[in-house]
Amino acid sequence: MNEKLKRISKFSLHKLCCSLTLFLTPFLFYAQSIVVKGTVTDTNSKLPLAGVNIVVKGTNNGATTDFDGNYQITAAKGAIVVYSYVGFVSIEKTVNNALINVAMAEDAQALDEVVLIGYGSTRKKDLTGAVTQIDSKEFQKGFVTNAEQLIANKVPGVQITPISGKPGAGSSFLLRGGASLSASNTPLFVIDGVPIGLSDGPGALSSLNPDDIASFSVLKDASAAAIYGSRGSNGVIIITTKNGKSGALKVSFTTKASVSTNLYKQRVLTGDQYRQVAQKASLVSGVPVADFNLGTANTDWQDEIYQNALTTDNSISFSGGLKSLPYRVSFGHLDQDGTLKTGNFKRNTITLNVNPTFLDNHLKVNLNIKGISQQERKADESAIYTAVNFDPTQSVRDPNSIYGGYWQYEEFASNPAVLHGHNNPVSKLEQVSDRTTSVRSIGNIQLDYNLHFFPDLSVKLNTGYDIAKSKWDYFVPANHFPANISNGVVSSGNPASETKNIFSEITLSYLKDITSIKSRINVLAGYAYNDFKTTNYFYPTYDVDGAIQTGSTPNFDFDIPQNTLISYFGRLIYTFNDKYVLTGTIRTDGSSKFSKNNRWGVFPSVSAAWKISDEAFLSDSETISDLKFRIGYGVTGQQDGIGNYGYIPIYNLGSSSIKYPVGNQFIQGIDPSATDRNRKWEQSTTSNLGLDWGLLKDRISGSFDVYYRETKDLLNQITIPSGTDFANSIVKNIGSLENKGFEIKLNATPVQNKDFGWDFGFNYSYNENKITKLSEGDDSGTGLFSSNILVNSVGYGRNTFFIYHQVYDTNRNPIEDQMVDINNDGAINEKDRYRTKSSSPQHIMGFNTAFNYKKLAFSMAFHSNLGQYVFFNPNDNLSGVYNGIFRSNLHQSYFDTNFTQSGNNNQRFSDYYLQNASFLKMDNINLSYDFGNVLNPKKDNNNLVVSASVQNVFTITDFTGGDPEASWNYGSNSGGTYNAPRTYSVSAKFNF
Repeated sequence: MNEKLKRISKFSLHKLCCSLTLFLTPFLFYAQSIVVKGTVTDTNSKLPLAGVNIVVKGTNNGATTDFDGNYQITAAKGAIVVYSYVGFVSIEKTVNNALINVAMAEDAQALDEVVLIGYGSTRKKDLTGAVTQIDSKEFQKGFVTNAEQLIANKVPGVQITPISGKPGAGSSFLLRGGASLSASNTPLFVIDGVPIGLSDGPGALSSLNPDDIASFSVLKDASAAAIYGSRGSNGVIIITTKNGKSGALKVSFTTKASVSTNLYKQRVLTGDQYRQVAQKASLVSGVPVADFNLGTANTDWQDEIYQNALTTDNSISFSGGLKSLPYRVSFGHLDQDGTLKTGNFKRNTITLNVNPTFLDNHLKVNLNIKGISQQERKADESAIYTAVNFDPTQSVRDPNSIYGGYWQYEEFASNPAVLHGHNNPVSKLEQVSDRTTSVRSIGNIQLDYNLHFFPDLSVKLNTGYDIAKSKWDYFVPANHFPANISNGVVSSGNPASETKNIFSEITLSYLKDITSIKSRINVLAGYAYNDFKTTNYFYPTYDVDGAIQTGSTPNFDFDIPQNTLISYFGRLIYTFNDKYVLTGTIRTDGSSKFSKNNRWGVFPSVSAAWKISDEAFLSDSETISDLKFRIGYGVTGQQDGIGNYGYIPIYNLGSSSIKYPVGNQFIQGIDPSATDRNRKWEQSTTSNLGLDWGLLKDRISGSFDVYYRETKDLLNQITIPSGTDFANSIVKNIGSLENKGFEIKLNATPVQNKDFGWDFGFNYSYNENKITKLSEGDDSGTGLFSSNILVNSVGYGRNTFFIYHQVYDTNRNPIEDQMVDINNDGAINEKDRYRTKSSSPQHIMGFNTAFNYKKLAFSMAFHSNLGQYVFFNPNDNLSGVYNGIFRSNLHQSYFDTNFTQSGNNNQRFSDYYLQNASFLKMDNINLSYDFGNVLNPKKDNNNLVVSASVQNVFTITDFTGGDPEASWNYGSNSGGTYNAPRTYSVSAKFNF
């Protein structure tokens, strides 16, 4: 019995001790724990960081910093506390006392690794497609007024060309040679998550303030862009604007001033030469010299229409945080004169970015609102062509003229009843008032919620708008015309048009690192709705007395074309062992532009990457720091640039001047529009091989891509045979087009030390373009016997020159109006024209370099197009100068071509005028100095940077017609091009 009691007592004592131990353990733990407090700041700015994650290592015990960077957490003495924040280097601290203040530094490598892709971002190491990201550190320097100029000639395979030299003009974009003939070749722009409609085109970038831009991400191949389906055929350019950071108020003010000058003039006759020609013409023809109405002046009309143009550009931004509400507000004002007199462009911008977080950082909100107002007075660009053609013996103004003081019309001396018309180019600028005003707002709100009960899964809602409204006024006084021609022109439209693009997107994202199987899974599924609606208003034209001009009354007051796009999409990025990456996307789009039978298109893609430098045989290499192989294939679509209702039979009111007698009334007729019920998606398939590499810890880095793209079911404007329909042409699916080429990008930092640094970058792209099929014959709708200079034909590149072979004498001088009889039928006609070079360059290069010595910085940038051809006929330009002087009697020494241009037509299409317009341009040169802290030397968060720059410095080319990169309107004339000017500028940027 006693033994039994002893055993029971021993067991009870053991239980009691265990129970006491379990009960007292928490008290013992907390007795050894410390309540740690402190502040987390940014190493550079010394400002507090809000939202920093703080976790006791190995536990779920965590906290976050408040708006002032303060935190509090309980941890055992000797425990390790981890401080982490996106874009900053994580820090670990050992708990030894109750106060721990932490300064965190930005992690440049981590920032570089995050790359924007469609509907989100990914790590740079996980990229499998051809994606190039350019941030503010790599932007073009100097005087930049349009956002696209920031990355011009920076991205291989992307050709960015100014549409015009006029103020406010945008640029055309061409990625990898273009994917279409008549549909759009403009890439999709996504600005802060807002997909911009095609109707806004590249002008959307012209409306942005370049100082607001943070980065560009260019998706070039289908494996990267297929997530955008029918909108990604021409590539995708994702643009993000600057956000605010929590902390004290920061102000940035930039002011710029510039003067621009015209660079190019065409060679024309002086007044003295013109009078000599008239005298010779009179002797030969017997026509009285008086009929030539010669003046006594020597007027250079090109000098009269151009000016030195002044521009001012000012912007100011405020950023910081109100408690947990980071914000950035900016204002910008641009006032830009054109080098063509009377032209002016004004732009006012305001942006608001707010990006707070709620619910312990589980809910992220990003609100972006942009407001833009633009006012433009358009200078009549036909004055450029007129200045080349106008009589140089006349003065600019004639005190005896009734036409506003400008000499414009005169009578023949031998026949006073006949008026001879001339267009004074200065009067076109001074007397014609053409003004437009537009307002625009682009905005969206993004809600990104990480589920509390399932933090690996997030739901994101992105909804927004792009709304614009414009008006115009046009006025020409009565004294601009003879009384029997016009009593002036007065027209206006308010509003002229309204566009409303509304969209909503919802996505589910799942991101999970599964360490047990060395895998990382990133899954995305989404739905998107886009509605595009434009209201166009129509107004009659009046004369200065208020009378409606004949035939100007519109049939309708307005028109509302509209189309809708609905999409479902998904993406999987699977990474194994942090070295092997597989990406697959699929998207299906439904567009109201197509009939029900062809409405939906499916656009898949698949790509993979191998991080070779992480393999064991290279992981310890001191030379190769990065080496990644990429391969991808994908399908994208096209439906932009075509009408909204082409598959629906539509009848329109005919001309108001044509009516049919029905009984005792005259009834206005109706015309059927051209219809294609079988029109379907234009589809492009792209294969891409890529290699990314870095040497010597990425001091030298670059990429190489080779691609092949085939576009099927090409949408192209074709001519309808007479009698088939009332329309002359229609857009149909007619064939296929292929592009193949390669791209090289190289960046290097040869020197980098405390006081001196040298960086340079180079990119090169080659593209070969060929039409492989046209179902309507071997030529596109322009036709074999067209008078156009450019045609599209099977076996040739897009926009190929279609011209005659010039005949030359034994001294290799061209014989006027002598063309090669190619088909040997004894006649020279359109059948003897041949197809030759394409108007698109095959080789595009960009080069930039920058030097930094202490606080002094110097940079310059160049670009070059090789294999570029331009058809330039100076006789076509100058022929109008000699109207009434019988050009056949002109002395040939007055012409660069040695041709008299006696009125023959074939000479206009001679390959003698086809010039190699390859060039090297120095885009800009920039010198800046950082004066440092000018307000308070004790603080390092304010500085003043002053710079001077020259844009469009020089061009080296054999082309004789002016700017080889200008937009040439073939089939019209080659002398009315508004060339980009040279610009000298100074600027100052003050941060405080």
